[in-house]
Amino acid sequence: MDYTQILSPLEVTKIEQFNKDKEMQEAVRKVLLSGLYTHGVVTKKGDHNPLINGAFALVALAGDNPIPDEQLGAHLRGTWFGITALENAWKQLVKIKAEKAEAVESPFNEAI
Repeated sequence: MDYTQILSPLEVTKIEQFNKDKEMQEAVRKVLLSGLYTHGVVTKKGDHNPLINGAFALVALAGDNPIPDEQLGAHLRGTWFGITALENAWKQLVKIKAEKAEAVESPFNEAI
C-alpha cells in the first residue's frame, strides 16, 4: 500500500521515529494484541469467567438460544481474520520509512 496517500510527511516521520524505538514498538504491539490473544484466558489472578471468551460466550448462550455450529465457526473464523489483519497491518507499520531527501548542491562557492 502506498502510505503517502493517507499519511502526511510529518506522520511518516513520527512513525519512523516510533519504529526506531524497539522497546516502545514491542510494548505497543503487546498492548494491542494481548487483548485479542488472551481474551478470556484463565490466569492465576482474578476470577475465571468463561463468558469473557467470545467462543465460550456463544456456546453458553446455546442453551437458551441455540446457535448452529456453522454460525459459531463463522464467528471464530471472523475473529481469526481480524487478528490476522491486525498482525499484517503491524508488519506494514514497521516498514514505513520517510523518503530520503536528495542532496542539493550549494550554489555558493565554499572555498571563498
